[in-house]
Order: sequence, then structure tokens, then C-alpha cells
Amino acid sequence: MTDNLEDRAFPTEQDSADSSRQATRAPSSFLDLLSIDDRTALIERCGKRVLGRRQVLFTRGEPRSTVFILRTGMVKLMRQTTSGNDVIITLCGPGELVGFSGLSKSTTRVASAQVVEAGEAFVIDDRDFRALMAARPAIALAIIESLRWRMESVADSLTDVVSEDVPNRIVRLLQRLAAGKGERRDGEWALDLRLTHQELANMIGARRQTVTTAINDLHRDGVLRRDQHRVVVPALNGKVAARTM
Repeated sequence: MTDNLEDRAFPTEQDSADSSRQATRAPSSFLDLLSIDDRTALIERCGKRVLGRRQVLFTRGEPRSTVFILRTGMVKLMRQTTSGNDVIITLCGPGELVGFSGLSKSTTRVASAQVVEAGEAFVIDDRDFRALMAARPAIALAIIESLRWRMESVADSLTDVVSEDVPNRIVRLLQRLAAGKGERRDGEWALDLRLTHQELANMIGARRQTVTTAINDLHRDGVLRRDQHRVVVPALNGKVAARTM
């Protein structure tokens, strides 16, 4: 199997707006939590930016100046270990905030952000965004809720790293991603996503070759399968059979 999942398991940017399908986002997408009035007030203050695949939006330690709200596409938030390896903290999809660090007084970025799937984002100056939060408390509440969901997702990932073997980490990661970004059907999730084996490894704390072997085994055992270039994963959280790597 190729190292690049996007070539075999996940599509690039296929039409996901097919009227016969009901794709769902993360249950607490920031934009979804806003009223129409608050959303309009926010978007009126934003510019727009086209996001190219693999584009770096910002790096850890640089001055914090802008906030991104994804309209389409996907962005990964990363930090580097002392040995120089990337660790992907989370993936952000449509409707989610990128580059906002809450009420922290830090003036620098706490993580790096790179585009995984090309798309478009609303962009607003950090100071303007904070002023809008002060004027419209419902926006601040929506931020708290969306960041709470993100923290729970990160906590689930950390729990899996210390308690699950690699095949189960992969399945559980894909289940979480699909629950927010995929399509539910007949006890399964179908997921459109561009991730390499290395990026998956960076998300679950494993080696790339170990991830490649585990994915091959999961496909062979029928736990994962492909359907028109999408990956299909069981919706239930049951364990898969552990294999010797």
C-alpha cells in the first residue's frame, strides 16, 4: 500500500455536497454555534483568504496577529518535539477557529498551522476579534464551547496513546474524525480526508512503517474498506483484534 492515503483511501477535493448524502461536522463547530445575527456581524469584519494545500499559516513562536475561521478545507495544528519530529495536536475543519488562543496574554503563537486540504478562510485581526467578543458575549460562549470540544478530542487521543495498540489507535482516530467530518450510514462512517501515513503516525504517536503495516492489516481483515475513494470505518467503538507488529 502506498504511503500516501490520499491517493488510495481518501479523495482530494471531490464534490461532497451531493444532495443524496448528509455530511456532518464536529458537533461544536464555532460557526455552527453562532446565531445568524452574530455570524453576520463576525463575517462582516473579516477578510477572505484562499488556502493552498501545504501552505503554512503560521509557526510556533511568531507574533499572534490574526484569527482564521475555516470556511472550507482543513488545517493541522502542530508542535515539534525536542528531537525535531512533528506532533499533530488536532485537525481543524470547516467552521472551526484556527490561531485563537483564548484569553491567554501571550503575544506569540503556541503551535504551528499548515493546510492539509485546500480551501478558504475568513480572517480577522486578533484585536478586532477580541473587541467583537466583548461586544457580543454569545460569541465568547461559542468559542468556549468549541474549544471545550477540541480539548475533549485531544484528551481522547492522549488516552488512546497510552492505552491502545496501534491498530485500535488508527480506528479510533478515524472514528473521531469521521464523527465530525464524515457521513454516517448503516452503522459505519464514510470519511473524505487527505492524510499521509506519516501524518497519521504523527497524530497517534507511532512510527510511519508501523502505521502502514497496521492499515494494510485492517484493510485485509475488513475493519477498514474503501468506497469510491473514501475510507469506511465502523461507527462503534469496539476494539479490533490486536496483531503482532
